[in-house]
Amino acid sequence: MFKHVKDMEYTVHVDRPDPRFANLLLEQFGGPHGELKAAMQYMSQSLGCNDPKIRDLLQDIAAEEMSHLEMVGEAIAMLLGPTDKVAKDFPAIHMALLSGGPLLTNSMGIPWTGSYIESTGDIYADLSSDSTAELRAKLIYERLLQQTDDAGVKDMVRFLLSREESHNFSFMQAIGTLQGKGVDKDFRDSQFSKKYMNMSTGEGDFRGPWNQGNGIQYEENPNEKYGGPAKYGKDRGADASGEVAPGYTDHNRNNPQYSQPNPSQGKPQSPTTMH
Repeated sequence: MFKHVKDMEYTVHVDRPDPRFANLLLEQFGGPHGELKAAMQYMSQSLGCNDPKIRDLLQDIAAEEMSHLEMVGEAIAMLLGPTDKVAKDFPAIHMALLSGGPLLTNSMGIPWTGSYIESTGDIYADLSSDSTAELRAKLIYERLLQQTDDAGVKDMVRFLLSREESHNFSFMQAIGTLQGKGVDKDFRDSQFSKKYMNMSTGEGDFRGPWNQGNGIQYEENPNEKYGGPAKYGKDRGADASGEVAPGYTDHNRNNPQYSQPNPSQGKPQSPTTMH
């Protein structure tokens, strides 16, 4: 259940109209990293989430993102100023002509779309996506901050930027409680989930926690070791534990040297066979 609380989360104040900046601010109203995208994404994810703790987190932040959409929209309307009569070179002419207020587009006029929403049903994957979304939104606000001298607008943008940091922190902490769950689990050929493939030649190879320690095996020349016909292990069979699904077979189109046995005939398949 939703309620209309007439007090805004943060009181928006604009010193003077600035249609140019109003158009830039549309990026956070109807853009791919904006407030509507965040609200819809977190709400959609929550509806498919069976973990009551994560569901509560997603819906709390989704509700706040709607309040941020209200703030950004209010600021855009105030920055536009009167639109009953505007000059030919009005910097936000599309808003003046169509609505006199914010449109669900980004700053380039591209309409908002549901394809912005990322919802997989896997808690670990979704929260990782959400954390990244907050960082992208923070980056946009940091750049917007450089494009206005309006003290009231800058204060609002700083508030929103700080809330993006807070949401990112919450998502990161929640991810920390899900280690080994969802897509964070080892999958199928687990010996390769801890290998770092050095695909570079020449000087300048660097080592760090991304390719050493934590059980990681560093492969200096993976093409020499694993290239050619696949030979790292026998196929487990369609109903084996850890298999993708019954009847699954590897494609051979990307490796013409590899001939995969046909379980039904016991004969190698032709390298040119397409599955």
